[in-house]
Amino acid sequence: MGYLSPTLAVRNMKETIAFYKNALGFKTGMMFPDANNPEYADLSKDDMVLMIIPAANCGIGAGEKLGTGVNFYLQIDGDIDEYCREVKGKGAKIIADLKDEPFGIRDFTVEDVNGYQLTFNQIVGKKCLSCGMPMSKAEDFGGGNPANVYCVHCANPDGSLKKYEEVYEGMIGFMMSTQNMDRATAEKAAREYMATMPAWQGR
Repeated sequence: MGYLSPTLAVRNMKETIAFYKNALGFKTGMMFPDANNPEYADLSKDDMVLMIIPAANCGIGAGEKLGTGVNFYLQIDGDIDEYCREVKGKGAKIIADLKDEPFGIRDFTVEDVNGYQLTFNQIVGKKCLSCGMPMSKAEDFGGGNPANVYCVHCANPDGSLKKYEEVYEGMIGFMMSTQNMDRATAEKAAREYMATMPAWQGR
């Protein structure tokens, strides 16, 4: 599996580095040519990396607004409530406060000193061992039982796991409707994805 490391064009390298280190708790990695006059820097948190370069080096003028339409979605380790309190305490600009989303995620959004938005998030509750769906409300669980390890989509009414073929068909339909896949592509993607789920490993 590869990884994505976005590069952000920023107005002031030192100010941006200080913001990510001091307000958001990122660590600095390589700075080129050196820390006193960086023309490049990478910043990391929980194995996620952002790279920054001067906006002027990209031909972006001083009057052009940075960050419009850009939002980075970062899933953090640790306790997100505690992290949100830390970030607020350090003066970061919170543009969407901590909240529970209906899809089993808890998140909040920060705007950095350049106008880029970062939504820090964490999965709350459990994940279905058959399809990976987050389960946080009673109705998300198979049979309405919060102790069940399978979601309502993968379980029979009594809470037991459906047959592989039935879950597979449901996954194909889900991928076709949400990812605009044709049937053959969805079949392959569903089979590969389900092979990573604990309920179906070895198939």
